[in-house]
Amino acid sequence: ISKSDIVLYQAGADPHENDRYGGYLSTEQMRLRDEIVFNKTSKLGIPVVWNLAGGYQNPVQKVLDLHINSLNECLKAYNF
Repeated sequence: ISKSDIVLYQAGADPHENDRYGGYLSTEQMRLRDEIVFNKTSKLGIPVVWNLAGGYQNPVQKVLDLHINSLNECLKAYNF
């Protein structure tokens, strides 16, 4: 099995259950999604580039909170 040089991760907020265009994952499930991605890439020593995407809730702070959760999982996995 060859090792990837980098992982591109689209960490969208629109799958959240309260998003008007997505709507099937809870906040905890989204946190777990990010934890799995970041822990696996970190463990394998593969750099990950991720971007914040989607999220159509009001107020916008709800979307920002989901993105902050993604950031926190990345920081934990990469020991920052």
